[in-house]
Amino acid sequence: MTRKLTALSFLATLSVAGCGSTHHSPAPGAVSTAPRVSAPRLASTPGYPDSIVVLGHSGATGEDSDPAQPHVEIRANSWATGTNPAVHSVYQRILANNPAIRGHNFNLNQGGADVEMLLAQARNAVQLKPKPQLVLIQTIDSDMACPAHAADYASYRSKLLQVLHVLARALPQAKMFIASQLGMPTTEWQTYTLAQRRQAGGTGPCDYLNLEGKVIPSKLSRLVRIIRGYEAQVKAACARIPRCYFDGPIYARQVHRRKYISEDLNHLSVAGHAWAARVAWAAMRHTGVVP
Repeated sequence: MTRKLTALSFLATLSVAGCGSTHHSPAPGAVSTAPRVSAPRLASTPGYPDSIVVLGHSGATGEDSDPAQPHVEIRANSWATGTNPAVHSVYQRILANNPAIRGHNFNLNQGGADVEMLLAQARNAVQLKPKPQLVLIQTIDSDMACPAHAADYASYRSKLLQVLHVLARALPQAKMFIASQLGMPTTEWQTYTLAQRRQAGGTGPCDYLNLEGKVIPSKLSRLVRIIRGYEAQVKAACARIPRCYFDGPIYARQVHRRKYISEDLNHLSVAGHAWAARVAWAAMRHTGVVP
């Protein structure tokens, strides 16, 4: 019998963070805090999208990214669609090359979203105006089971395929990019103090830190195998959909730093969102999502 990951799950499921977050209502509006005014339509720059949406869990909501506002979503800090210059988000990088995207940055992420919630987000995304030309997706969060069996992987892959089909059919010109895990728990736990490791410790089958904050190698290996198993399902599903891109190796090479994680040890700081944006941009250029 499987169960959802607990305790140490957040140390492993920073698919740029978000596991274990509380659920929040979807945010169907654009991330930009600037007032929207009518303006002449700008010419598009070839190769870059005129609109962008991000779907998934709290890894892109900016939750807990501001130490002065604990546990609050600050979507301007999002690595994907944010407007904070300190983050230099994917949206801001595209804007620097294609002014036609200005104000067309939508963030539908929800804390704790699983693949079923991702499907609902996708159905909302295809109704947006203007229609998104680039869809960023964060997944492998609340769906992870430990221990994980073949049926768990197959179910997840099937549901993710449904999400991708909804997007591909309704947005036939859009590109989809699925963000992977930022590094592995093998480097993440090393950024924590002993007190923090004890805080994160648990007794579950994938809690690779015990209550004394010591690493349990067998559980750590199990969790890494499970993460890679779910990532294999993402890769397989994406390969079946036209204009879907996934670059796990670039993400897997990343090494965690303490400054990237927020005070709740469960989300990204502003520096972490900037890191996630850099990695996503490199992966998107490598796969041809952007020039």
